Amino acid sequence: MDLPNIQNYLCPDEFENITNWGNDWSWLAGGTWLFSEPQPHLKVLVDIQRLGWSEIEVQGDYLIIGATCPLIKLLEYPWLAEWTAIDSLKSAVSALAASLKVINVATVGGNICLALSVGTLAPLMVTLGASYEIYNLQAESHQVAARDFQIGSRQTILQPGEILRRVLIPLPNLTWQVNYQRMSIAATDPALAIVVTAKTPQQIRCVIAASVVAPRLLEFESIEVLENQYISLLEKENFIEDARASANYRREMTAVLIKRSLQ
Repeated sequence: MDLPNIQNYLCPDEFENITNWGNDWSWLAGGTWLFSEPQPHLKVLVDIQRLGWSEIEVQGDYLIIGATCPLIKLLEYPWLAEWTAIDSLKSAVSALAASLKVINVATVGGNICLALSVGTLAPLMVTLGASYEIYNLQAESHQVAARDFQIGSRQTILQPGEILRRVLIPLPNLTWQVNYQRMSIAATDPALAIVVTAKTPQQIRCVIAASVVAPRLLEFESIEVLENQYISLLEKENFIEDARASANYRREMTAVLIKRSLQ
């Protein structure tokens, strides 16, 4: 879709060249969502594709995925066989049910920062204990846990002019047993419920998403504790109620997916 209201298009070579920010500005990476509907409030686009950010690398004790990494690279990268959690990463990308054209240009950072309640990558990142590196216009950076990044539907902790630079996943966490479950009315529809579970040496981590406005992490000492407690814990959650499904239906579907993940 054309955005006729855009007055300026900036394509900086260095992040430091971006010196100011307005309420009618937006970062542009893949643009698959940005150009999918009118954006009448925007006048300036800042294209970050020429900044040369790395896409996938191992640095120290972390797997690092750059924010501008196209989703297709997550499917095609030659991952190590012992990183069992990567299967769920691929499932999260495949769950988008997007065309090859879309996943060739859509980016990891764009998917996470859009912060849709039905977002597919965010629940997995929370499950894996990932952290996000955030830059501001002064090129200062800080890290935030993935579990604290999204605070609602289409809401994150990012402040004006801040940007997600990269995702950091601890290497040991990639060897966890991770299960990704998703349910929707039709395969190509947005999810009504997503459940991602991980068995770690210390605990069971269970993230519920799509049925709630932002991913929620539930932690248990063992599978037995999870089996005994998850029904009562779900009763305390605020599930989405809209024209697509009731809160009760989403709660029940979330319970079904947790049971499936245990099996």
